[in-house]
Amino acid sequence: MQSLTIEVPDDLADRLRTEQGRLTEIIERGLETLRGGSTALGRELVSFLARGPRPEEIVAFRPSATCLERADELLEKNRSGELSSRERGELEEMAALNHLFTRIKAEARGHLKNRPPSPA
Repeated sequence: MQSLTIEVPDDLADRLRTEQGRLTEIIERGLETLRGGSTALGRELVSFLARGPRPEEIVAFRPSATCLERADELLEKNRSGELSSRERGELEEMAALNHLFTRIKAEARGHLKNRPPSPA
């Protein structure tokens, strides 16, 4: 392993100090993000939302079987303690996307509930 010294602003140094045990993971995840390495779930959500779905479609959205299988795989690895730092980042991103999309679905349900009835 090689040593590397970098200069960062004081406020960032303070934040990194509390994460010293995870610096390698943080840098790896940052580099992956810069390369556009989003999870398959992230790519599915972006593609879905880019189509401009109606509230009904948002509420009905479900990730693909492939994404669900990958999530199950990562959760099992996490339970057995076999998750790599890259996989941990992937699982954390999936959890964040799930939380965000749950909020989007709740908002869509609110729009549907407040929508005036359609004429018969």
